[in-house]
This record gives sequence, C-alpha cells and structure tokens, in this order.
Amino acid sequence: MVKQTTPPKPKRRSPITRAEGERRLIEAAYQLVHERPFSEVGVRDIAALADVNHGFVHTWFGSKNDLLLAVVRRQFLNLAETVQQAEPGQPAINFFDPNVVVVVRLVLWLNLEGVDTSGLFNDMPILDALTMRYIDIEKIDPSIAKQAAIQAISIGLGAGTFSPILGMEKPSDILPIMDLWRHVIGLLGKYPPA
Repeated sequence: MVKQTTPPKPKRRSPITRAEGERRLIEAAYQLVHERPFSEVGVRDIAALADVNHGFVHTWFGSKNDLLLAVVRRQFLNLAETVQQAEPGQPAINFFDPNVVVVVRLVLWLNLEGVDTSGLFNDMPILDALTMRYIDIEKIDPSIAKQAAIQAISIGLGAGTFSPILGMEKPSDILPIMDLWRHVIGLLGKYPPA
C-alpha cells in the first residue's frame, strides 16, 4: 500500500497592522507608478507587490486614487526634508529629479481624473519648509514669504512639467529660469513690496 501524502498547505500571510499594511501599499504603489503608465497600475497589482489583500486598499484608503494621493502626500513629506536640508544659495528642489517628476505628473494625472487635489499644498510640509527657508535664509518678510514659496513651486512645477515642450531636455536648460527666480527672491529679501 502506497502511503499518500497531502501537499503542504500554502503559508498564510502573517497578520500585519494597519500602519504596516498602509506603508506597504504606499511603497508598492510608488514603485509601480515609476514603472508603468498610471492608468495601467491596478489595485490588484499594488496589493500583490505589497503582499497585502487587495480589499484593504478600499478599506484603508477608499480607492486607488485615494491611495495614490497618499503616495503624493508621502513624497511631499520627503521633499520637505530635502528643502530643509538644501544648502543656502542652492536650489531647494531639483525639478528634474525622477522622483519629483513622477510626483508632479501623478498630481496632474489625478487632477485630470477628477480627484480633488486643491488641498495638497495647503498645510503641507513642503510649502511650510520652503516658506521657512525664505524667511530664515533669504530674509524675506514673513508677510510675503508664503506667496513667494507658492510662486517658486508654481514656476518649478511649470518648468519641470513642461520642459520637454519648451525644449528643455536636461537640468542645465532650466538653470537660467531658476537663476532668474533666485534673483527675484534676493530682491524680495532686500526690497520687500510696500
């Protein structure tokens, strides 16, 4: 008599905390938006890469787009740290950095998808960090520093996003624009508007 063996049962995923699951899903989504067009990144793909049940995307975030907003917010926190660590006299954000480019394009894509992105910069660490940089390092009057930071982000986003259309293909192409903006910042520090 041949003894039959039953195949081993597949290992069950070990239970994870919500915080760990959310972290995994955000990191997996971020990795996939670097590799594929955003429209081709699916919830099941993200969950499989994160090794998390795909139902948790909806439970914890609400939708794929809400998860992608969480990716943007996480990257904004990282950018805020970069702004805080930038040396005086150097650009605070490199808009040609592939991580920055992906996040900018993701924000634009989400907006085109009808997702409300209006509050992403309000009360966000990146705007606060740039505002404080302008006050502390550039000596811009605190009453206008936030508006200057909003302008800087707008200029950088515009130049970085539309650089291929404007014929700017490498970081050195955008330097004249950023140098001009640095000059304006210097003037705002010396001669605040009345």
